[in-house]
Amino acid sequence: MNIAEASVRYPITVIVRALLVIVFGYVCLTFLTVELKPDTEQPQLVVSTGFPGAAPEEVEGEVTNRFEEAISGVSNMLYNFSFSPYGNSFIAVFYRPGTNLDIAASELQRNLDRVKDLPLTVQKPQISKASDRVSLPVSQFSIMGDVDIVTMSTWAEKDIAPRIKRIAGVGDCQYDGNLNREMSIKFDPERLKARKLTIADIKNSVDRTNFNQSGGYFVQGDREWTVRTIGELTSEKAFRRVIISKPGEPIVYLTDVATIEDSYEKPDTFCRINGKPGIVFNVFNQVGSNILQTIGLVDREIQNLSKEYGPLGARFQKIYDQSDYIRDAVKIVKDSLIEAIILVLLVLFVFLKNWRSIFIVATSIPVSIIGAFIGMYLVGYSINVLSLAGLALSIGMIVDDAIVVLENIYRLHYEEGMGIVKACVEGTREVGMAAFMCTLTTAAVFVPVLMLRGEVGTLFGPVAFIISVTIFLSLFDAFTVVPMLASRWMQKERKPTGIFAVVISALDKLDYIGAWVSERLIKSLEYFLGSLRRKLSLIVAVLATFAISCWMLPGMGYLPTGGTNLIRVQVEPFEGTSLEERSHLMQILEDRWRDIKGVQHIVSTPNRNIPRNRIYIICEPQERSGVSVTTIAKQAHAASLDLPLKALNPIQFPLFGNIYTRSNVVDVRLQGKSYDVLENIVNQIMEIGKDTKGIIFRYTELALQKPQVEVRIDHERAMHFGFRGRDVADAVEAAIGGQKTTTQYDVEGRYFYIRAIGPEQDIKSVMDVGKIILTSPTNPNIQAPLNAVASVETTFGPLQINHFNSKRSARVQFTIQDRPLGEVFREVVTRIRTQIPFPVGYDFMPFGAVNELQKLVDAMKFVFPISIVVVYLLLVMQFQSFVSPLSILLSVPLSIIGANFLATVANIPFNAFTTLGYIMMVGLVVKNAILLITYAVQLMEEKAMNRDHALILASRRRMRPIFMTAIAMVLGMAPLALKKGAGAEIYNGLAMAVIGGLSVATLFTLVFIPVVYTIFDDLKNKIWNSKPIDLSEIGS
Repeated sequence: MNIAEASVRYPITVIVRALLVIVFGYVCLTFLTVELKPDTEQPQLVVSTGFPGAAPEEVEGEVTNRFEEAISGVSNMLYNFSFSPYGNSFIAVFYRPGTNLDIAASELQRNLDRVKDLPLTVQKPQISKASDRVSLPVSQFSIMGDVDIVTMSTWAEKDIAPRIKRIAGVGDCQYDGNLNREMSIKFDPERLKARKLTIADIKNSVDRTNFNQSGGYFVQGDREWTVRTIGELTSEKAFRRVIISKPGEPIVYLTDVATIEDSYEKPDTFCRINGKPGIVFNVFNQVGSNILQTIGLVDREIQNLSKEYGPLGARFQKIYDQSDYIRDAVKIVKDSLIEAIILVLLVLFVFLKNWRSIFIVATSIPVSIIGAFIGMYLVGYSINVLSLAGLALSIGMIVDDAIVVLENIYRLHYEEGMGIVKACVEGTREVGMAAFMCTLTTAAVFVPVLMLRGEVGTLFGPVAFIISVTIFLSLFDAFTVVPMLASRWMQKERKPTGIFAVVISALDKLDYIGAWVSERLIKSLEYFLGSLRRKLSLIVAVLATFAISCWMLPGMGYLPTGGTNLIRVQVEPFEGTSLEERSHLMQILEDRWRDIKGVQHIVSTPNRNIPRNRIYIICEPQERSGVSVTTIAKQAHAASLDLPLKALNPIQFPLFGNIYTRSNVVDVRLQGKSYDVLENIVNQIMEIGKDTKGIIFRYTELALQKPQVEVRIDHERAMHFGFRGRDVADAVEAAIGGQKTTTQYDVEGRYFYIRAIGPEQDIKSVMDVGKIILTSPTNPNIQAPLNAVASVETTFGPLQINHFNSKRSARVQFTIQDRPLGEVFREVVTRIRTQIPFPVGYDFMPFGAVNELQKLVDAMKFVFPISIVVVYLLLVMQFQSFVSPLSILLSVPLSIIGANFLATVANIPFNAFTTLGYIMMVGLVVKNAILLITYAVQLMEEKAMNRDHALILASRRRMRPIFMTAIAMVLGMAPLALKKGAGAEIYNGLAMAVIGGLSVATLFTLVFIPVVYTIFDDLKNKIWNSKPIDLSEIGS
């Protein structure tokens, strides 16, 4: 008893099995995570270390170099970047995929702890999983209002950010625009001199006074007492009363020589939201969390915060989140899924004209789609635009096997007069092996895809897995549900009446068209089978067309270049531009950009310590504004051309990777010791990008022209006045930037700096630096101007020092448009190698998307041939021949012709997802050839029919199911190919490639494959003409 017969005999079992799949599939669906895309982020840890007041050179030498050396041998590290701007060191460590970051962080901390004797002002390094704000935040909100920024900063640090971080699914919450309090001690040098005191006396006195200290404990009877000495300073009044005079001398209070003010730090950065000051929060999700659920919880917490802080004058505003984009992207795919089902059902109605037959075939759709959720749950896949696209792409394939089985049952029952039960069993058996091999070959092409690793494997895996699962479920449904329902519901067709008769009459006219096309194809087949010359001419024509189509194909890109409705604009002023001037320039840009159609919010963060300041532009959805994000970015750039800026680079946050690894960027990284040499090379590469076609933005992170004043101490002259080098440096720091005391002061559990600083009006020019008065720390009566013990010179230095793998580096990035990534990269690299001489010890390397593209190309060189080999071996197993399957494989060039031409005509980018469509075609197009050749072989073996007649009859009889399944697959993918909007660029190219390849391959398979089969069959008979072995001895 075969599976079809068992299904006909036991219908309840079949129904229960289908219901169980649906029930368990629905249960699994409720547990699946919903997100925009699979997580492709490379595991990384960031080591952040504060070094207040230190220049990039000092940060590099005292902190970054030593930490990089300490972590050089950590496990699973692939590479590291470091950034040493003013006052901070950042080291980003990138790990192999799958690395446990908690364990990695512990190892990293142990290695960092081995670094000793750091400067006293170096803060403890902090290790975090958050990247340097290059990933896309899931939510962005702000706080503004009638409250001073220092108070809001306290709320942000002590309450708001910690509460957001505690939300389930939130990985990190970072904020910009905060301003810290500071106890400012503005000393008067003349008053200090009159009382024979120094700055060191102020600092030491404050530190000796501002403390709490434990005194131990004692026991009195049965009670234990703890002793604490309280001296902490907590107010301006307490600071004014600090005694700074030496013991035995008249008492001098701090207020006698200085003005004390509880104010705020001199800002290095601040933030504007739509032109108004405030604090902006960026929320990042944990890997694997449900983004929609996380955003919902964040929104609820923002509402709670608004209720709490609203009465205090604070206003919370939601600026951006991914939820709308995710919902739009998911909705587009869901709509495509529904549209695909409707189109497939219409195809079935046009061909079958029988509602019962349509229902029988359509049962495969819910069982297969819902059943796929079981597999997704078991392997850990999420609901995202790629997994849903996999479901939508599989709609046409799901009904394929059911159509083939039902059409064969229909033919046996109605055309050959076989009883319905026997027709169901025999019809399923007759095409069973062919259908099974068709499904097996389709799934087999995805096996190498599932073996891919890295970003490409993460993105392709869900699509390949889901299609494989759905088609196997549909095959089982075709072998069980279809014969079971057909045996009970397939009745003799009644003559239609009413409106249905009108519809059927119209569809009958389509049958005439179909019959005419079929007859023309059969005539063409008969013509080409007529002679060897005709056969060879057909083959040559196909191969020539194949070559032309490959020549027409554009260069290859990596991933779709589209992205979200969030633009991060990198604004690069000239080195040395003050924070006030930076803010002024950015304010002009903000005012101009607010008038651009489609701009919803603008968030700017001027910063004096980084080369490139950031402005975020949040755009309205294109469907609402009618303006694309790309157009807004171009208009934003055009509006900046008359401003004195070194560069301005608008970057749309991409769907894949981050802002540094976008798929429309050529990224070149240089390494060498001298920044002077690197700068020269960078300038030459930037000139190459200037006249390279397709490059629209040029960017380099190298910033070496920061104006500096260098104080070079003459130690002999300094010692003549009683000064050591450190005394001179401390005096310069106190006069200009201020010196921090060792202790801090506490305000409601938040600690702030105490800073002693000279009069601000004393330093207004470079000449004023040389006039700074130095006071001997041992004898206050001895004073001298700075230029008496040191030279004061102006020079230029780096605003930030970057390393790659512990070596100084520089990056050049070119943003491209309307030209493939690989093509631009090859031209740029060729020109660099031929036009720029590199000194010994200097070199460059590609980075980011270019490397991933090369990995993709290498993977395709493996996957595509392996897929074809796997299909070939399966066909060999089916046909028990090494020659016959070769004719079937030649349907692949036919499909490539169609895909190439459609991709060229429709201007479809040839990227990673398009290549996945090509891989899918290998499995899909051979299905038709398998059905055709398998049936022809059956006719030759079982009915001893002449080969050419068998091929013609097989083409005639299999033409209807082949056209039906091909049209169903093409129309099932059409919605994905034509959709526009959020995330549509992911699957447009993939679906287009399949549609083009399948259309051409289906049309010509019925002619070309039989012709090629005869060629190979003749060659086999001439070259390998061996007699079959007599197996009668071993019985039947």
